[in-house]
Amino acid sequence: MTDEETLQQDSGQVKKEPDKADEYLNNWKRAAADLANYKKDEMERMGTLLQYSKADLIEKVLPIFDSIYLAQKSLPDNEGISQIIKQIVDFLKKEGIEEIVVIGQKFNPETMEIVEEVEGGESGTVAEELQKGYMMGEKVLRPSKIKVNK
Repeated sequence: MTDEETLQQDSGQVKKEPDKADEYLNNWKRAAADLANYKKDEMERMGTLLQYSKADLIEKVLPIFDSIYLAQKSLPDNEGISQIIKQIVDFLKKEGIEEIVVIGQKFNPETMEIVEEVEGGESGTVAEELQKGYMMGEKVLRPSKIKVNK
């Protein structure tokens, strides 16, 4: 092989090297973007997991809250129980949990469960709340148990 042939062959390889470098750079950029997307997706999954675990814990504590509300009904002028209930409501709000408002509302099957139908009032409206319902964001933790007007 002559020097001129060798020079042409080397020149051809040199022209291919920038193309390879661009290909490697693009592959690296894609891999970096994939990793960033993966990290973002994992953070979202972790957040969702934490929300579900929080909801599970709150659902286990709700019967205790129900007992306190029943105590308030039988001892309505007790300031101590009223203060405990205020602390519970504040705690729930801080955790992103809201009571479902039902009194005087139209029956909503997504957030309410009818226990009994009673006479009086506008048909289909809630007459009495027997057990409080709670929501965490858009998720119903527990529907309100209600009496509804016939």
